Amino acid sequence: MIGFGLSLYLFIQERHARQRAVAAEQEQARLRQQAEEGRALGEKLTEAGLLLSRNRFDEAERVVSQIPPHPAAASIFNVLGVVHARREQWASAVKNYTMVVELMPTDHEAHHCLAPLLVQTGDLESYCRHCERILRQFAGTSNPVVAERMAKDCLFVPPPASDFNTIAKMVETAVAAGPNHPYWPYFQFVKGLAEYRQGRFASAAEWLQKVVGQTGDMYRTVQAHMALAMAQHQLKQTEEARVTLAKGLEIADTRFPKVGKASLDEQWHDWIIAHFLMREAKALIEGGPK
Repeated sequence: MIGFGLSLYLFIQERHARQRAVAAEQEQARLRQQAEEGRALGEKLTEAGLLLSRNRFDEAERVVSQIPPHPAAASIFNVLGVVHARREQWASAVKNYTMVVELMPTDHEAHHCLAPLLVQTGDLESYCRHCERILRQFAGTSNPVVAERMAKDCLFVPPPASDFNTIAKMVETAVAAGPNHPYWPYFQFVKGLAEYRQGRFASAAEWLQKVVGQTGDMYRTVQAHMALAMAQHQLKQTEEARVTLAKGLEIADTRFPKVGKASLDEQWHDWIIAHFLMREAKALIEGGPK
């Protein structure tokens, strides 16, 4: 019986040893495959990056489309999104920025770029879902710049009333930074736009009046003119509204890159937002299709 027990014990030990050996071999094979995949990914990303540096954007996009989605590729998708947007290739820009948002959900810049692109393509359903995602992701931010941009992205198209409380908190986070902040005019504008969207037209006009005369960003200036003109119209200040609208439209006409010229600058997202607000203001003040 002692001999039998010893044999059984040795048999069990040997079986465990074989199992451990098999597991170790499988783990080594997994690590080798992982290393090979990482090396292949690195080679593809390096190739795509080199093509980008040579302005061979279409070739870079073909290369990066051949690899599985990976956070390391987010920067390349971001560059491709910028290239497509500045060429006014809106659908392709949406595709690339959607990938960036999926790979890097905390990247507020990607969210900031995707929101106006969805509106520009007419996909308001996807835009609404994107705004919901923005509010879930960034509602608690303490960064005033992030708060301003995310709030603006959810405000340039009239948001549902259920979102006002969350957006208003983000706006207050921006405004709380105070007038010494270098982005204070942007914070003033988003506060004015938020007041307008909530039907507080007098307060909106007061905030926006402080923005329209400030220089440095023609897109912000036009956006502020459009929002102010709509607030004045709602306050029954008909003539003032028409004058404000005309001033904003003149700035856009003389200084903005023209539609279809494929020559948009790095603020193409604000170009989109300004044009949306221009259409909204003209429809409200001059009549016509909304």
